[in-house]
Amino acid sequence: MVLSKSALQNFFLFILTISVSFNASINLLLVQITSVGFIFFFLLCLRNSKLLESIKKNYTDNRLFFIFYFLYIGYLIIQIIPLPLNLIEIIAPNNYELYTSIKIDKKFWSLSVDPSNSYFGILNSFNFFIIFLTFPVLFNRSKYLMKFLFFLCVLGFCHAIFSTYWMLLGNPSNFLIEKIHYLNASTGFYTNRSVFGTFLFLCSFSGLYYIVIFFHKNQILSFNFIEQIKSRIFFIRIFIIFLSIGIITTWSRIANFSYILILLSFLFYSKISFKKFINPLSTIIILILFFDIFIMALFFGNAKLIERVVETSILGEAARLNIQSFGWAQFKNFWLFGYGNGAFGQIFKIFYITPEITYTNFLVTHVHSDGIELLGEIGVFGASLLLIIYISYFRKIMKDINERKQLARFILLNLLLLTLFIQSLVDFSLHIPGILILLMTILSIGLINFNKDIH
Repeated sequence: MVLSKSALQNFFLFILTISVSFNASINLLLVQITSVGFIFFFLLCLRNSKLLESIKKNYTDNRLFFIFYFLYIGYLIIQIIPLPLNLIEIIAPNNYELYTSIKIDKKFWSLSVDPSNSYFGILNSFNFFIIFLTFPVLFNRSKYLMKFLFFLCVLGFCHAIFSTYWMLLGNPSNFLIEKIHYLNASTGFYTNRSVFGTFLFLCSFSGLYYIVIFFHKNQILSFNFIEQIKSRIFFIRIFIIFLSIGIITTWSRIANFSYILILLSFLFYSKISFKKFINPLSTIIILILFFDIFIMALFFGNAKLIERVVETSILGEAARLNIQSFGWAQFKNFWLFGYGNGAFGQIFKIFYITPEITYTNFLVTHVHSDGIELLGEIGVFGASLLLIIYISYFRKIMKDINERKQLARFILLNLLLLTLFIQSLVDFSLHIPGILILLMTILSIGLINFNKDIH
């Protein structure tokens, strides 16, 4: 069976929808289903001879990126392979000390202290590899890329509509999620409001990026309200209104802060692109900031969000800071090779000592800092590989930066990464499988070869 390019695009979007829609695939069964879906999708891509040639060219054009990414996956696999205990003693003394203290007579142990969870992390990494190989050749024209961005904006809009409606009903448990926490916040099919807010603001980023490409493709220098109504931009604006409402009503401080940063990023880009502050793109962004956020926040009761921001203090965030401090200490203990992808929950159960001031026991599966958790999982060795991967990616998006399309891609993707880096200092959304799949798909735009005939 040989599927057309359009059919494969639709199949990709279907898999992406499944991976992000149901609590962002934090369920291990959904992780496996998503992985099987991506592998099957990749095999179908290889059966299309024209697409296969394009995939080979994508690999050739970005050889350094893919070689080091494959080495990174290989490193994650090595983390779960049982190694002789005497070798563990040499290369990972802290692992050796932990394993010998367990008093189990085993001659082989892995670098990961929780290899079963690390295995699912490897599945996700393979998914990203497939995405980076196939997305840039499936969506390599403006109309295809706009199709993807428009679809993602619609997907976020549907989630925002449902989550807001469900919140107004009091967030009763539904057929997919048992609602226990955040009963007065928009979460939809998600259980964590900051993760849901991150998903919505990535969808908003896609909608705004769609507008940028639309302006480039049609060489728009002025854009009045009548012209907006006659174009798809009108629908994007409607979608973004509801996405904004969805983000606001999560009452997540970090998700709302990230959303503001994304909007300011597009405002910054509009000044560079149009060489003046008041321009077609900046007027849209300013309207979103004023109407979608300020007015809608007043309508839905911004007192909740303001109250959460005002109450923020070092003392109030003591538990979060305590977990971050613990996570940093564990990184220093396993600094070279890390304790394994997804293994923080096991590390927490083994080493965490509950403070005396805490009156209840609790379990934590993530550090409230993606950066600290990632460093602990992969160590300095894995982080070095990721740094080389980012440098090769950065070189790619810098290519032909004088052209408007490449300049927009360079600025907006880097500002998105900067925003997520700031968010990751206090959040763990980037450790959620579905969110990371969505992010990697958006970042795959950076590997597209923008040809002269891209329109």
